[in-house]
Amino acid sequence: MKILVFVEKFMSPTLLFIYNEIQELSKTNEVLLVTTERVKGSEQSFPFENLTLIPFAPNKIARKISWILEKNNIYLTRKNLAFSKKLNTVINSFKPDVIHGHFGYESMILLENINAPKCPVVISFHGYDANEMLKRTSYVKKLNYYIDEFDITPIYVSNYMRKDMEKAGVHLKNAKLLYYGTDMEYFKPIVASKPHEKFIFIQISSFNEKKGHTYTLQAFKKFLESVEDKAKYRLVLAGGGTLLEQIKNEAKNLGISNYVEFTGMITYKETYPLLQQADIFIHHSITSSTGQKEGIPNALMEAMAMELPVISTFHAGIPELVEDGVNGYLVREKDIDAYAQRMKDILAWKKLPANRQKVEAMFSRKAHNKNLLDIYSRS
Repeated sequence: MKILVFVEKFMSPTLLFIYNEIQELSKTNEVLLVTTERVKGSEQSFPFENLTLIPFAPNKIARKISWILEKNNIYLTRKNLAFSKKLNTVINSFKPDVIHGHFGYESMILLENINAPKCPVVISFHGYDANEMLKRTSYVKKLNYYIDEFDITPIYVSNYMRKDMEKAGVHLKNAKLLYYGTDMEYFKPIVASKPHEKFIFIQISSFNEKKGHTYTLQAFKKFLESVEDKAKYRLVLAGGGTLLEQIKNEAKNLGISNYVEFTGMITYKETYPLLQQADIFIHHSITSSTGQKEGIPNALMEAMAMELPVISTFHAGIPELVEDGVNGYLVREKDIDAYAQRMKDILAWKKLPANRQKVEAMFSRKAHNKNLLDIYSRS
């Protein structure tokens, strides 16, 4: 199968799941990646040979005006004659069997500049494009126009996301559920040669509001106050991001810096050894002040593939992965007391082979790729 994939900017580390999907598809299909920008340094981090770069760069003033107007429900077209000509030349030359765009808003660049496609078009929704952006009626209206005009198949990553999109009025007649896929061969637990010196709670994620780090710190402080030997426990927060320094300062202000380790930005390959030495994975996802929500965090799937018990929240699609009391614990968003109590309750838990089995069955890369190809063939 010949698959043309559109990603506006290729690519940042937070979009690793898209890169993994493209790599998996490329094993048995001919994949052409079209992007408007090759992020600096990504040639080494995310190598991909069959890539076509078609710049789409409105000036800063036009971009700012457009963003302000769209926030006030006035949608400006992203039609660009030069970009459109090059894009359609590439499509006509490649002759794809299917066109796959990532993120609803970014895919508007594709949809507004493509001629009537001669093949099926699918659009994957991943996060803010299927929650925060849905507040903009102009965006929903434009989205529905193209879904109907091109008979697009929308892809959503959780049943919770579908409910949000339906509530906003997005046309989902042909929509399909596709869970993210985890590399089960890479995230494979091994028996430790000796017990860990410390009991480690770990979170691996970017530092932004919806990851809930501030509530994790507050709950961990309460947890430490409830145990006899505080020195036995450690909280590892891995990753980088805009709120990293703020969270570091909060740990100091709470007086728990000696029990919290910040690794800074890590690579994909550095994730495995961190999970291997951890006892419990935590991920206190919340709805941000601007309405942003998670899909189902890939980090939770990777941790469960490593048989780790988890503590997370009743948030978005997470309960579709984590069953409270079975795969770990779920608490209400921002419920610090319950969160701290679950940190204590979960101390008695051991590795959970059932967690890996669940990911293998529903959230593996193999299952994801099989289901995606099925969506392509049925679109």
